[in-house]
Amino acid sequence: MAKMTFNKQDRSKTPKPIEETKISKPKETFDISKATQTTKEKEPSKLGRPRKNKTYGTVRLQKENVNRINSIQNTLGYETQDDLISALLNEAEQKMSSEQKIMFDMYLKAFTKRQKSK
Repeated sequence: MAKMTFNKQDRSKTPKPIEETKISKPKETFDISKATQTTKEKEPSKLGRPRKNKTYGTVRLQKENVNRINSIQNTLGYETQDDLISALLNEAEQKMSSEQKIMFDMYLKAFTKRQKSK
């Protein structure tokens, strides 16, 4: 058999030259003078943990009602859902007849005693 010979020349490729990358420029840039100036200084909303000395419970509502509550809250300018619900409950309580008011007081006493015992 014939002996095989290998050509051991330097086969390394010469690197291609790297072309300079051109920086693209945006068509428009932000201009503060064109920005609308309708931002009002609002007090920071009360987000986060509940206030001290307050206990909170969970009420299950349908998504449709949650959206209605949030819409009414934003329309009437209440800071929290709790403030809105309190105002609506106070209004409903004032519209009760005397018999309904008596029943309401009885139920309220029963529910508060039941919660204290738990």
